[in-house]
Amino acid sequence: VHRRTLEGFASWCTYVANARRCGCSGSLDPDELRSYAQKIVYNSSRSASRLFAECLLLRVMESIGEQMLQCPERLAFLLFKIFQDAGGMHDDNEPTTFLIDMDKLHDGLSQMNMHANPYQRKKMPNGKWELGLNFDDINESGIQCREEVAKTFKEPASVMVLLDFVISYRIPIMIKVYCLVVAGYIFLGSKLGNDITTAHNGSLFQPKWLRMNYIQYTAMGDAMAWMGLELALICYMTYQRWPSLGRHSPGIPGMKWYLQHLINFGFSLVGLY
Repeated sequence: VHRRTLEGFASWCTYVANARRCGCSGSLDPDELRSYAQKIVYNSSRSASRLFAECLLLRVMESIGEQMLQCPERLAFLLFKIFQDAGGMHDDNEPTTFLIDMDKLHDGLSQMNMHANPYQRKKMPNGKWELGLNFDDINESGIQCREEVAKTFKEPASVMVLLDFVISYRIPIMIKVYCLVVAGYIFLGSKLGNDITTAHNGSLFQPKWLRMNYIQYTAMGDAMAWMGLELALICYMTYQRWPSLGRHSPGIPGMKWYLQHLINFGFSLVGLY
C-alpha cells in the first residue's frame, strides 16, 4: 500500500535526480532524491507505523490542498521539502513532526483566482505584469523544482495558433506536398495535355526539358520550405518555452535540440546551392 501510494513521488525523485539541467535549488541533492525513491520501492524493512505516517501525510496534503490534487508533480516537490525539513525518511520509530505550509501548498491557486486568462497580461500584487496561470503551470513548476509557482508555458493565440498547427503537422503536410509534386512530374510526361507541356519531356527516369526544370525548381522549393519550417520551429519553440528555458521538464528544448535543428537548417540552406 505504501509503495502504491507514493509511487508518483518515487518517480518524481528519480526523474529529478537524473536530470542534467534541472535548474533546481542547491538543496536538492541527487543522492538524497535517489535514496528517497529507494526507501519507497524497497520498504519491507521499514516500520509499518512510519510507512502509515508517510501515506497519511500525502493524503492529508491532497485533501487540504483541494484543487492542487490536479498537480501531482507540485505535490511531490512539496512532499520532498516536508521530508527534508523533518530530517529525511528515517527507518526508526522516533517521533517525527511533518509541517505543511498552507501558503506553499496553495501557491498558484490564489493567482489563478485573481487572473486565469493565459492570453492576457495583468498587473499582479507583486507588481509584475503576468499571463494567467493554469494547472499545467503549477504542475510543471513542481517538475522544474521552483520554490514559487510561475508561468512555464505560453499558450498560442491568434496567428500563433496557425503557426503551431503547421509546425506540429509539418511532416504529414510535406508528405502530401511530395505526393502532389510526384503527380505533377508524372503529368509532364503523360501526353494528356498540351503537347508543349506534357510531351517531349523524356521518360520517367530520363527527364528532358520541362521535367528537368521541374526537378530543379521543386528541389529549390523543398529546400526553401524546410529552411522556413526549421527556422519557424526554432523561433516558435523559443518563444513558447522561454519561461522554462534552462530548466528540465518534458518538452523544453535544450542545446542538443537546438543543434539538431540548426544542422537541419544548414543542410536545407546548402540544398539551395
